[in-house]
Amino acid sequence: SMNKPLVTEKLYDADAYCKAFTATVISCEEAEDRKGLYAVVLNKTAFFPEGGGQYADTGTLQEFKKDCETPLSDAVKVVDVQVSDDGIITHYCDGAVTPWAQVTGLLDWEQRFERMQNHTGEHLVSGTVHRLYGLDNIGFHLGDRDVTCDFNGELSDEQLREVEKVVNRAVWENVEVFAEYPDPATLPDLDYRSKLELTEDVRLVTIPGYDVCACCAPHVARTGEVGVIKIVNSEKAHGGTRVHMICGPWALDDYNVKQTNIMRIVDLMSTPQEETADAVEALQAQNGHLTHELSVAQVQQADIALRFLKEQAGADTSGNCVVFLPALETDAIRALANGGRDLCDGVFVALTAWEKDLGPDGQPQSYRYIATSKGLPLSRLAKEFNASLNGRGGGRDEMVQGSFGAPLEDIVAFFRDHRWKAEG
Repeated sequence: SMNKPLVTEKLYDADAYCKAFTATVISCEEAEDRKGLYAVVLNKTAFFPEGGGQYADTGTLQEFKKDCETPLSDAVKVVDVQVSDDGIITHYCDGAVTPWAQVTGLLDWEQRFERMQNHTGEHLVSGTVHRLYGLDNIGFHLGDRDVTCDFNGELSDEQLREVEKVVNRAVWENVEVFAEYPDPATLPDLDYRSKLELTEDVRLVTIPGYDVCACCAPHVARTGEVGVIKIVNSEKAHGGTRVHMICGPWALDDYNVKQTNIMRIVDLMSTPQEETADAVEALQAQNGHLTHELSVAQVQQADIALRFLKEQAGADTSGNCVVFLPALETDAIRALANGGRDLCDGVFVALTAWEKDLGPDGQPQSYRYIATSKGLPLSRLAKEFNASLNGRGGGRDEMVQGSFGAPLEDIVAFFRDHRWKAEG
């Protein structure tokens, strides 16, 4: 139709470093599919729309008087930017702007530049993987602090270390990065990486000696601006390899996290940096060994307690029995409860309290219980226990478990003063 707006001029294509610009508002209407936002179309923009694995730029639009210095209104936030198939770029804003007014657009430049650094870094990595090992990048996502690339084959840790060496050398060489639209007639003769069969308006990003790739996104002007390139992780995925990488400030932030944590481990373990993993592994093994020894000792402790109770009770097995042993691990309290089932005709209650159950005075604020019985319907009785002793939990007729919030003397008194009969 006649009134269809012309394709939006992409300022980011011609100049990736354009962070402020003035444009004319072609249209502004309430966004149909996004509540509370306005869809704004400009005649030109430096805002990169979401696409090719990269999020949209964000920033602000503001109306100015003809002098371009006096603001006419508050700035509106640009929260998302999308491009249609016919090349019209829509800015989704949290407020309205006046059609045909002049607006100044300001990008969140720090965020955009970090994405440029990481996107150029990814081209270096994917181009190098392609050149050295013949694999294609079949999926790319530039996230908030993480870049993922999917390759259609296996890459070993050694191969990725080699790639990392090569791409960081490319950074130090400070190679120029070109973006251009070649003549469609010459396209078939060019050798470049692409995920799609493109025929028109192909924009090629070239890093001489390292990569040529079809790409719509803004890139840095020279590889030196990428900063350090770090491959942080890789995993097998979709029959190939997924590689996680970060560049520039994202890599520096990651280094700081690693530095802080490694130095703490160095201090805590009194061990040199390169031996920290071995030291932690040894500590884990030792911990596993001690946990096992503790469990064995506690089960023995439960056994001794049961033998003592049996001797004390003698022939009298009437009533209920309550036993409290502090700090029993799960295996031991279960052994105590199972072993106690035959000691009395009523309910046998094994109680313990762990460190996290203790109050500020070091006394238990609640008790963990496992109760067993030979013939009583415990799953029903547990509701009665819990109601009287501020408890929670349940289970089967022969064994219930949970916790009581009541003091120990109340628990003891409750089981001393109650008798239950088997059903039937």
